[in-house]
Amino acid sequence: TPAPSLEAAPEEIYLYGESHGREDILTRELSLWQDCYARGMRHLFVEMPYYTAEYMNRWMQAEDDSLLLALYADWEGTLQHNETYLRFYRGLKETCPETVFHGTDVGHQYQSTGRRYLNDLTRQDLADSEEAQLARQNIEQGQQYYRTKDDVYRENTMVENFLREYALLNGESIMGIYGAAHTGLEALDWSGQVPCMANQLRQTYGE
Repeated sequence: TPAPSLEAAPEEIYLYGESHGREDILTRELSLWQDCYARGMRHLFVEMPYYTAEYMNRWMQAEDDSLLLALYADWEGTLQHNETYLRFYRGLKETCPETVFHGTDVGHQYQSTGRRYLNDLTRQDLADSEEAQLARQNIEQGQQYYRTKDDVYRENTMVENFLREYALLNGESIMGIYGAAHTGLEALDWSGQVPCMANQLRQTYGE
């Protein structure tokens, strides 16, 4: 995919598909985001649950890496439990400190990250907040996905979550990083049964 033009037009969505955990790809993605950031973008959409991205946003404001390392521990057993990702996120925080993460995947790690996030909100008297409502919804999405292993459900839910998050930005340009199975503009999903996320987004947003 070509890099963004010198100035990103309003309502532009730049989606990049990766093979997870490859250092050369993550290095390129950091460079792409730095370019977007220099042109005024601040919102980065990622293949994470809502509550994981919210923890990432807290970490961006924190003075140490305790929040990031807690997430990293939760990722054990996944492709994201790879120190290449720690270097990527630390480099992003250092060079693009106003980045805002938006997680649009189903609720992975709902028993660890998701439960901890809800407990944190409860301690802050925010159990009835919109953040808690979205986290509970995301956890339910994760439970549904892992109960059924339904890839069509996951793909369609990723689209719904993306649409919700993007609608909050009033047409700002954004960049997204997802697995390549989700970013083909004319491709089907992993199961081959429905259009993949980017294909569905193109049908909604146009070119």
